[in-house]
Amino acid sequence: MQQQIKQLYADANNLYQQAMGIMNETAGKELPAEKQQQVDTLLDQVEAKTQQAKRYERMAAAQSQFDEPATNIPFAQGNGDNGGAAGKMFSLAVSPEVKALAQVAGFDDGRIKATMLTLEQGDSYDADRAVKHSVATALYWRHGKDGLDAALAKLPSALRKMAPELKALATSPGAAGGYLVSEHQRGVFIEELEDLVAMRRIANVLPPIPGGSTVTPAEDSSLTDATWTSEIGTGNEDTVQPFGQRSLTPHPLAKRIKVSRTLLRAGTLLNVENYILQRMARKHMEPEEYAFINGNGAQQPLGLLAAPGIASTETAASNVLAANDIVNWAYSLDARYARNATILCNQAFLRKVRLLRSDSGAGAGTGDFLWQPGLQRGQPGIILDFGYELSTSYPTGLDSNDAYEDNALVATIGDFSFYWIADSLMLEIQRLEELYAETNQVGFIGRKETDGMPVKADAFRHLKIKA
Repeated sequence: MQQQIKQLYADANNLYQQAMGIMNETAGKELPAEKQQQVDTLLDQVEAKTQQAKRYERMAAAQSQFDEPATNIPFAQGNGDNGGAAGKMFSLAVSPEVKALAQVAGFDDGRIKATMLTLEQGDSYDADRAVKHSVATALYWRHGKDGLDAALAKLPSALRKMAPELKALATSPGAAGGYLVSEHQRGVFIEELEDLVAMRRIANVLPPIPGGSTVTPAEDSSLTDATWTSEIGTGNEDTVQPFGQRSLTPHPLAKRIKVSRTLLRAGTLLNVENYILQRMARKHMEPEEYAFINGNGAQQPLGLLAAPGIASTETAASNVLAANDIVNWAYSLDARYARNATILCNQAFLRKVRLLRSDSGAGAGTGDFLWQPGLQRGQPGIILDFGYELSTSYPTGLDSNDAYEDNALVATIGDFSFYWIADSLMLEIQRLEELYAETNQVGFIGRKETDGMPVKADAFRHLKIKA
């Protein structure tokens, strides 16, 4: 994979240099239509290759967690800003007997080597039970409830004593009538979503909470500042109510998929498990991402573009986007949030911005390009000084003539740690035995619960097209 990443960056650099060669030939002038099409094609390829390279980097980082030796010694992990126990994780070794069970069932040894946990989870977590739950759930997905006994009877005699526990784990009922997946499978599902959903990569994704729980984070108005006082003074009393009326309450999102019985019979156990989790994640991706950006907050997340109180910077002219508009908008974000700011936009916005130059050169439009691709490992693509994330769920704001519509919101900049996402611990996948029997297929219904909302309006700023 490392060689693939290196080659993708090399290809992207080569394509970028070709595009810049064409752009520099016409600096300060309007690009002819034919040349602009060539540049757009080249830069589309640059973006595709750099995004693929960064996806491989995330995959490699995730895989490295499974390469850690099994140990009971706490060690630092993740965001060092968290500090204390919340910023520490440790791993629990799986017993040889349970590891043998997983290997017989077809699981990759790398995935059962160690289980990564926060210290708060350690007292109540049973690593052996977690692996048994993963095996039991995957057996159920492949063979169904009626075929589970026969599948368990085929286990080696030394492992058959675990059959009653595995059967009980496979058919643990969830609140909505489905069957709860294991903690490991829920983790795989959420990791898959993180790779697919831009908002999950940049927002503050809270630790999962029990079903039916709520989190109340939003501020109606900020608390007032501390005041200078005497040695025995206590400062002014603050009567501002800090928390808003909306709470984070994970709402259900469900999807049904169909899987060929031939695939279930012929595929290995691990292939079937991955196939179902990946298909479910992809089917949940689009409505989740759309809601995090556009949702109205009624039995769904409150989207960034629908949330009240977020300010906008308007372009100088109607229906067009100029370099100065981008500069004025990006640097109007409060300095408290600018240092951790990211831009969220559609690919169409990037297509417009990457052709814009500042006016710092010999004449208008001859300065530096506002957009710079991330052409090295660990280096994000940037617009001005800010990294960006692309989402197809963010509206383009363009009409059929590729001109911006009046009052369209075309990008948002902000510190996305102030957009909170809360997932429920409840993730259920239920197998439908007979519904698709005529077509030789088996149905699976996946149910998860999630919510999201911005918790500080002034941490974000929209770019709005003038009417």
